[in-house]
Amino acid sequence: MLDKNRLELRRELTPGQVDQLVDLFQQEWWTKGRQKADVERLMRHSGPIFAFVDPLNGELVAFARAMTDGVYKAMIFDIIVKDTWRNTGLGRLLMETVMTDPLLSAVKHRELYCLEEMVPFYEKWGFTSNLPGLYFMRQSS
Repeated sequence: MLDKNRLELRRELTPGQVDQLVDLFQQEWWTKGRQKADVERLMRHSGPIFAFVDPLNGELVAFARAMTDGVYKAMIFDIIVKDTWRNTGLGRLLMETVMTDPLLSAVKHRELYCLEEMVPFYEKWGFTSNLPGLYFMRQSS
């Protein structure tokens, strides 16, 4: 049985867990195709990171990362739970951990991107897509 209570929160990943993160990324549409060298680089430039690891086997089972100025803005990225651990409450635990992190909890605006079907999940933490006058914009290189 999968028990989220046995999981350990890690703020850094071992090289083997970075490999597992690359594998997790290949399972999702928004992260598919990410290469190990790029993932290693994003790990060096992101912070804080939130990684739940099963201590029984060292398996990375959930991950999120954030970027913040510590005052006004925090962007939460790559919220992911391994498919075999979904529907165990681990996504809720991951979000609770992110939202109560001392570096992020006092920031004025915490933001994330998600698919429409995930909106109800994130609304539980006060996220809203009702942002009149704001537009999502992107420039790709």
